[in-house]
Amino acid sequence: ILHFAFCTEYSEKFRRGSLNIYLLWEEKIRMKNKNSYIEDEQRRITDLVTKKFKNYYLTGGTALSFYFNHRFSEDLDFFTQKYKKEDPDRIMSYVFKETSFNFKLEAEQDDPKLIPMRVYFLELNKRCVLKIDFVQDFQENIKRIKNGLHSVEDIYYRKISAAIGMIKKQDATGRVIHAGRQSVKDLFDLYYLSKHHKFFSEFLFEYFSYDRAESLIAWYRGFNRMNLKIELLDLVPNIDAGKVIKHLDSEILKRLPEKLM
Repeated sequence: ILHFAFCTEYSEKFRRGSLNIYLLWEEKIRMKNKNSYIEDEQRRITDLVTKKFKNYYLTGGTALSFYFNHRFSEDLDFFTQKYKKEDPDRIMSYVFKETSFNFKLEAEQDDPKLIPMRVYFLELNKRCVLKIDFVQDFQENIKRIKNGLHSVEDIYYRKISAAIGMIKKQDATGRVIHAGRQSVKDLFDLYYLSKHHKFFSEFLFEYFSYDRAESLIAWYRGFNRMNLKIELLDLVPNIDAGKVIKHLDSEILKRLPEKLM
């Protein structure tokens, strides 16, 4: 009787465990299909926008994922050197006409002291909403726009600029340095660019002054190491987070300081 009870209990635990594994697998497949659908629509919308409105180009993490397919990126960031206040509404109306996707204006920045921009939500379906930004680009591009995309070099440059930032603060020694946004998405994108395009320690000094390298080192040191691996795995499931950190440690904490000496 005891043996039978043990077997029954074990079978129930095994059944529950199998059910949990199945549910996790089912959720993983669902998310993969959802992301694949969003990526297809991102490409379609980017194609619509940049072919009709040739002054606009896609930049940021999603543009980088179009090149490398290295991670899933949710938003579309369209920049232009010739921003007009009426453009974003015209563009979104055109997207609606071509796709029947409803949209709404979520936010607008029209303060003359700040960078002009508009943010929209585009409803792909009841479960998928795509955030689309239209931004005035004041920075001169490194390379010409091709196929409606910022060049890899330009994205690399902007990612570093975002990390360095424009806000000044004191480091641990009391020196004043620049400090930018601390985003694991930016960190992973910079890792991927360093690993698969051009080493961080080489690219940085082609376009930035030596004092900016110190700001970048401070930016990287600001990440919580205990949380970083978890955040990387949340961003890119099954990534070897240790390998990512090892490469960045080598490039930012070892090679950059060596070049500053």
